[in-house]
Amino acid sequence: MKQNVSKKERLSWNQKCILCLVPSLLGLLLFYIFPYLRVLYYSLINNQFDKDFAGLKNYIDAIQNEYFRLAFKNSIQLIITCIPVLIVLAILVSLGLTFLLKRFKMVRVAFILPMLIPTASVVLFFQKVFSGIENELPLYLMFLWKNIGICIILLTAALTTIEEDIYEAARLDGAGGMMLHFQITLPLILPTISFSTLMAIVNSFRIFRESYLYYGGNYPPNYGYTLQYYMNNNFLKFDYQALASSSVLTSFLVAAIVAVFFLIERRYQR
Repeated sequence: MKQNVSKKERLSWNQKCILCLVPSLLGLLLFYIFPYLRVLYYSLINNQFDKDFAGLKNYIDAIQNEYFRLAFKNSIQLIITCIPVLIVLAILVSLGLTFLLKRFKMVRVAFILPMLIPTASVVLFFQKVFSGIENELPLYLMFLWKNIGICIILLTAALTTIEEDIYEAARLDGAGGMMLHFQITLPLILPTISFSTLMAIVNSFRIFRESYLYYGGNYPPNYGYTLQYYMNNNFLKFDYQALASSSVLTSFLVAAIVAVFFLIERRYQR
């Protein structure tokens, strides 16, 4: 009798969990999966009027388009240049602040301020400071300044969860100096590093607003032309097939980057 009651209670609990997940699953289906399938459909037809199946023609046209290749190159260059610098700086600052935050916990609030300041104010400041510089440096610095705060908060939170007993045991075994950080600290906070890196990569595809305000138009200099510009300009031209195909290719790029990071993290943890 007790087994039947516990079984009923367990089923009842599972049903409650499913009911709690239903709103989120419906939102995911309605606002993410269905729109993505719609975009995928538009990328496989000639145009939105006759809707003839075009196969991979739109993808081939996008890859052969010089502006898409330019935007793709600039976006990848932004990731390769800024993400390592962002993560390394965030780790170093987090290590330096770990002891300080034990005494002054409110210090971490200051690192979230870059995400709260209006973008127009940030862009105006950078325009005044970097008015004579004609390269991608201001855009890169805006990205670093905008995203380093949340990375520092996440990494600092991960560092503060490491017990001091672990370091003491490692010191008794002869570890010291940088070996402690490479053999103890980094492996323990690796999931947080991976999450921060992936979040920064995703945010690198959202730098369009800052870039648009900084360069003041739909056609920035070649070094500032990213995938967001390419898709935005195709949207303004009502070229939904180019927009859809470039969006799908970008999603494949993000998925590939995420898969590579998961493989690296899994291999490192072994």
